[in-house]
Amino acid sequence: MVGQDNGLRELVSEHRNDIVADWLELIYAGYPPETARFLRANKDPFGNPVGTALRDELGSVLDGAVREVDDERLRAALDRIIRIRAVQDFMPSAAVGFVLDLKPILHRLADGAGGALDESERIDRLVDRVLVMAFDVYAACREQVFEIRIRSIRDLSLKQIERLNEWRIRRGSSEPATDAETSPHEGRS
Repeated sequence: MVGQDNGLRELVSEHRNDIVADWLELIYAGYPPETARFLRANKDPFGNPVGTALRDELGSVLDGAVREVDDERLRAALDRIIRIRAVQDFMPSAAVGFVLDLKPILHRLADGAGGALDESERIDRLVDRVLVMAFDVYAACREQVFEIRIRSIRDLSLKQIERLNEWRIRRGSSEPATDAETSPHEGRS
């Protein structure tokens, strides 16, 4: 099995640029046509962080799939791609589903090299391992997004309480406001 893993690694190493290019095209196909053209054409990392992250990191994700890089490097590459997709209008399955686009590419490559059924199963296991890791990264990114939103709402509420207290002081009331008094549902039945 180790020899077979080395065979897949060698095959992937030999065709790495083509694999990454094909994979990138499959990912772009998941975007609206105008967005896909923009992602392909705009090489500015600040103007096109999605395209830049994909171009920079897909090779490392591929290497991680065939275990050429350690899990920490693979997770970092996935994080850079998925962090952006986690705040876009993607369903979770679409945000991480790009990993599955690698399977048919690797299957075609292995079939073209005379791959057997066990090679196909190994490719599936390797890509599935990356997919599971991608989902973990996505969940962590979404959790951070929600924490930021909660913190923002809390900070906004505190500012409203402070303004209400300042208003009450100016009006001569000595009772400070509380969170319950600034609730958006206050006074509704």
